[in-house]
Amino acid sequence: MFNRWIEEGLLEVLEEEGIGCIVFSPLAQGLLTGKYLHGIPEGSRAAKPHGFLKPQHITDDKLAKVQQLAAVAAARGQTLAQLTLAWVLRHP
Repeated sequence: MFNRWIEEGLLEVLEEEGIGCIVFSPLAQGLLTGKYLHGIPEGSRAAKPHGFLKPQHITDDKLAKVQQLAAVAAARGQTLAQLTLAWVLRHP
């Protein structure tokens, strides 16, 4: 949901060929689960010295967006992760 682009024409080709695709990191390395709303948990991806998610990626701006999305999810009776995955699965 943070990086919402799909390569131009990809969905059309997938539909024509009758195949699917795998989404890369739909939960944004755990950011879209609400896991980091109250700091970086010990043992989490961001707490480790290796990997994609770094503490500097967990900005106040990004956390504010996560909080807004969590409110939308709650209004829909969903968890943030459920809302995020439903958004990914909106394409056939």
